[in-house]
Amino acid sequence: MTEHRSPAQEQAWAFVEREKRIDRFIRRVSVGAWSVTFVFVLIFAILTGAQVVEFARGYAQGMLPFAVVTASAIPLMMVLGFLSVLIATLSTIAIFLRLRTSSLAEIQLRLAALEEMLSDSDRG
Repeated sequence: MTEHRSPAQEQAWAFVEREKRIDRFIRRVSVGAWSVTFVFVLIFAILTGAQVVEFARGYAQGMLPFAVVTASAIPLMMVLGFLSVLIATLSTIAIFLRLRTSSLAEIQLRLAALEEMLSDSDRG
């Protein structure tokens, strides 16, 4: 038994499939961009860590005040803080946008199913 779909259902399913393809593409781009971002942050953390270690050695030998050691770590802390705020903000926006798109697609599919049900009851 084959299922016959109405044109409205076909359009709704085509929309859903198109949205899924766009979502996959955006997800791949996002994963690539975040990977590059985290590699740069890791490199920055390593370079900053090496600098902090050198200043800590100077502090241990009594050549530098502790404020110099903490001041050398501040740029890394700022970058990590800004990155975490950026990720939290973008994640929240993405969640709201996806919920809205999913809800609209679900409403459209339900309306198409209701239209199909009503047209079947009129014929029968």
